[in-house]
Amino acid sequence: MNLIITAHKKVNMKTVTLNVKGISQGQWSSFLLELNLMKKAWRPYGVEVDLKAHSIKRIIAQGTSNGESTKKNRRSHK
Repeated sequence: MNLIITAHKKVNMKTVTLNVKGISQGQWSSFLLELNLMKKAWRPYGVEVDLKAHSIKRIIAQGTSNGESTKKNRRSHK
């Protein structure tokens, strides 16, 4: 699985490409979520990080949700 990380702070832009082998789908999701946490942690210091990977938006959305959107609405029966 491939992941491209781009970090830019004003003018200086750095790019890192990671080719990951031997990782399960669950491990891959956890790996991307941890990188997303690092991205958020560096934001206050003026570092903008772009993560690019297949289905990353879906993985981050599902991994950071609190489950409220997946709960079914139940009617109260009296």
